[in-house]
Amino acid sequence: MLIGIEGINGDVLLSGKVASVGQLKQRMMIVLGEVSENDFVSVFCARYGYDIYTYDQNIKVDYVIDLGASIVYKPVY
Repeated sequence: MLIGIEGINGDVLLSGKVASVGQLKQRMMIVLGEVSENDFVSVFCARYGYDIYTYDQNIKVDYVIDLGASIVYKPVY
């Protein structure tokens, strides 16, 4: 599963286990409740077993986590 993270520190891609939009939103809210947006990616990946990759706008992701708006959504291509 590929997840795009949109944040103030730039965009990144994550790869890891399949999760539903509800699971991702819950995980996002838990991590954001504990750390700042600056530390979100490293804590999220360490806790839930995701790998970090350089963002490439040409890669289609399964979900997007927008940290600024605190939302998770499935993009339409």
